[in-house]
Amino acid sequence: MRFWPPWKRPERGPGLPGDDAPAARDLARAARILSVRTRREVAGAFAGSYTSAFRGGGIEFEESRPYVPGDDVRYLDWNAMARTGEPFVKHFREERDEMVLLALDVSASMRFGTSGRSKASTAAHAVALLAAAAGAAGDRVGLMCFDDGIRAELKPARGAAQTRKVIETAVTSAQRSTGGTELAAAIDGILGLARQRAVAMLFSDFRGAGASVTAGTGGGTHSRGRLRRLSRLHDVVCVVLHDPREESLPRAGLVRVQDPEEPGHTLLVDSSSARTRARFRRAWALRAASLERGLRATGADVVWMRTDRDPLGTLTHFFHSRALGRRSAA
Repeated sequence: MRFWPPWKRPERGPGLPGDDAPAARDLARAARILSVRTRREVAGAFAGSYTSAFRGGGIEFEESRPYVPGDDVRYLDWNAMARTGEPFVKHFREERDEMVLLALDVSASMRFGTSGRSKASTAAHAVALLAAAAGAAGDRVGLMCFDDGIRAELKPARGAAQTRKVIETAVTSAQRSTGGTELAAAIDGILGLARQRAVAMLFSDFRGAGASVTAGTGGGTHSRGRLRRLSRLHDVVCVVLHDPREESLPRAGLVRVQDPEEPGHTLLVDSSSARTRARFRRAWALRAASLERGLRATGADVVWMRTDRDPLGTLTHFFHSRALGRRSAA
């Protein structure tokens, strides 16, 4: 969605990208800056939150040590006790062989943003954070950028070079957001990349017929079934990008609203009407509730990410909540 008073188009800026693609040198510089920034951000508690939220594939024996009050008696090492006559417990460490697949929506609707950043650039920052955290944990990370088809793809791999490639590809693709949204293409791409159980994180605003997961509609039923299948095979997290201006309409007189994925469809709205603004808020609330239900019904976790908030805080909160949920279920 994009809107402006009918007598004036907005100036181009970081929150409302223009139609001209940025120069390659500008994209490379933006990727370098984001890479440095995310390394600094991930060096703190974020990396620990990430590893707590996404456990490795198993555990392996590390050592036996003397028992101290409070140790779990289920892990008593009977062989060591027989040799020494003293109680020992086995200590294990997590064996991480995690694969993280990041799917980034770079369709035209992701270009929207009124708080200094677009949805696409906010998502690209989040992708960079996750790539850096996965790299620090020794996990394999892959990336897929999509709109109505697959626009870029990086197979899962480890190492600093892979982290840089993921960040560069995410930044470049996010700044060239065009086309419609086809969620099925992203899901099929993930299924093709993941030969074992993985963490799959989809970053999208879930706008457009091809991204609908609402029951009872043709496209929604199709995407919902695909996403349910993905959730049965993998650990799926859907990150919903949204801008605060999508929640409420400002009082700005006559406003022309345009769907960026269907450029020919425009609507003139009188935002000075309190009734119109109230209907706009209700429409957003209904859509948000329906989207949440539809996504959770497939078995996916759901995270809402706003363009006017730091994605670092949003992801950290999600990781903490997820880790607490895992400990409660244990």
